[in-house]
Amino acid sequence: MKYNTGQCIPANAIAQGFVDTIQEHQLDPANTLLWMSKSTICNLKLYPNYIKSLLLAYGNGMEKANIYHGELTYIDLSVRASINCYFSYMFGGLLRKMGCKIRPYEVIKGTTDRVMNKSVNILEDAFLGNRSKEDAVSQIVTHFEWIDTKQEKRPQVAIFGDLYVRDNEVMNQQLIRFIEENGGEVITTPYTEIGKMIAEMYYKKWFNEGLYFSIFSVKALVSTMKMLEKKYFKYFERVIKEPEHVYNTPPVHILSKYNVIGENSGESMENILKIYYLSKNYPNISLFVQASPAFCCPSIVTEAMKQEIERLTSIPIVSVTYDGTGGIKNESIIPYLKFQKKV
Repeated sequence: MKYNTGQCIPANAIAQGFVDTIQEHQLDPANTLLWMSKSTICNLKLYPNYIKSLLLAYGNGMEKANIYHGELTYIDLSVRASINCYFSYMFGGLLRKMGCKIRPYEVIKGTTDRVMNKSVNILEDAFLGNRSKEDAVSQIVTHFEWIDTKQEKRPQVAIFGDLYVRDNEVMNQQLIRFIEENGGEVITTPYTEIGKMIAEMYYKKWFNEGLYFSIFSVKALVSTMKMLEKKYFKYFERVIKEPEHVYNTPPVHILSKYNVIGENSGESMENILKIYYLSKNYPNISLFVQASPAFCCPSIVTEAMKQEIERLTSIPIVSVTYDGTGGIKNESIIPYLKFQKKV
């Protein structure tokens, strides 16, 4: 953090993770690249140059390392990489979703975590090509079905916010565990589902900007993956007990309630769409938790809309900002959970 110049903290975390990986595996920095996605939203376009400046400031040979500016879909690497990337996000997201569905109600504490750890190893084996993905998913779901659970109902808590902090257990100080330990059940959203929620807005944006190849390549990939993923989703559905969600409400109808126009893009717009679909698909949500890193402009914009979001959804929001300085940041959630438990 001593190298931070007021930019959002995830950039520093990514840079430090890159340095740690090079050192841990004794790689030659001059022959090492950090993959970063191309993006025109928020200040993500700044990340490659900013991280390069952090590497230069760090020195110790890291100034020789470079940044690879790649496509979000990995299509510039290979079609196989693109497909495997999609399924890794889908499987990983649904694995976490199953864990959040079962762990609060498990009879023998720790069983879910053991199954999840084993599941990650099974998926790794499948992505290495040692077994079929369908066989791996089938085995994982069967293991979850064997977990004994108790009949109990907890308040549902949905997490949204910054894509880096939301699912990063180090950055958000074990937010999911914290909510569960204080009586809640967490609703998580796989990145593949978030992509479906916001896709229509970006197709329109890219069309207006003349980025026709982006529209064609991403639309083709999404259409293909929607067909392929049905084969796997039927297994996960046995545990999460939810139908495949449909995201067909015109985005402009959702955004107009917040005076946001279709030309707006970025995390604040995405948060509004996520909140809409979460409240629609999970009518029993008791609380929204917005997870944000310090120095994140879109998070501040979303937080400024908090009162309007609460008015339109009738669901309270707690905003938690993680600044990397330590301390227990999640304590502000406790009163909402304890109150819900009494109700």
